Amino acid sequence: MITRTFSSRRMVRLASGLALMAVVTSVASAQSPNEQSAYVALSYTTVGGLPPLPPSTDSLGVKGGSGFVLHGRLGHMSRQGGLSLKAYGVGVEFPVGRVNVGGTLAYMSASCGELWAGDTDCAGDVMVGGTVRTTLATKVLTGSAPPPKRTRGARGARAPRPANENTLLVGFDGSLGFSPRQGEQALAIAGGVPTAIVLTRGSVRILPFITPGLGYGRLGNVSYFEDEPPKAHGAVAFMLGGGLGVEFGTSGVGASVGFQRVFKSSGGATQLGLGMTWRGA
Repeated sequence: MITRTFSSRRMVRLASGLALMAVVTSVASAQSPNEQSAYVALSYTTVGGLPPLPPSTDSLGVKGGSGFVLHGRLGHMSRQGGLSLKAYGVGVEFPVGRVNVGGTLAYMSASCGELWAGDTDCAGDVMVGGTVRTTLATKVLTGSAPPPKRTRGARGARAPRPANENTLLVGFDGSLGFSPRQGEQALAIAGGVPTAIVLTRGSVRILPFITPGLGYGRLGNVSYFEDEPPKAHGAVAFMLGGGLGVEFGTSGVGASVGFQRVFKSSGGATQLGLGMTWRGA
């Protein structure tokens, strides 16, 4: 049963289109100051500096959702030459109509090898961000509702949904992030289409998911050449995240492992991370 007017086939086409745009962009242009700035801005803000969360199976996209959600995330990225980045973030989301609106506060720490000594990338700073998340479509893949449960004086009250069910879930994640970046003023914005298979086993839900998306990153005060005064550089970049989430329905607790990668024409690294969530009443 599809619960939105958007079809799952349309969402798959959208995800494929985003991937094709990324490939064409990478082949058509070599790395430039704008592309490098986009990569840094996305990676050093909450947009790409933290692992992605799995799409929610409860409050997202449901008017009058089931309450606020607290989440914590830890991400780690290692780049060539001995640069190691760790990000720690905490956030909260609240249902507003059919979307969840949230905020995140995080910190990026950096440790450097010899090749990165003195480089601006080898510097940590605080990160703040906001998110808007919603569900676009769900479709039951396996499992069927039990027959109506007859009771005296009632025409048929439907029994609870089956204990085991597989569902395709497609959502939308919009995010905005900012970091002072030691004076470089990193700003990033992105939109993604998280797609998950929700495997329901009793009160436990297992969610393998993947999130293709596009992001725009901008450094507002950076210089790439000795004779160039600091100025703004920015560009659009393809992003790909994913992972595996688990939700323990009765407790409101969830956990996930995930990855996040911001693509550029050469180089770059994949971030790995952990996430924890707790859903309030």
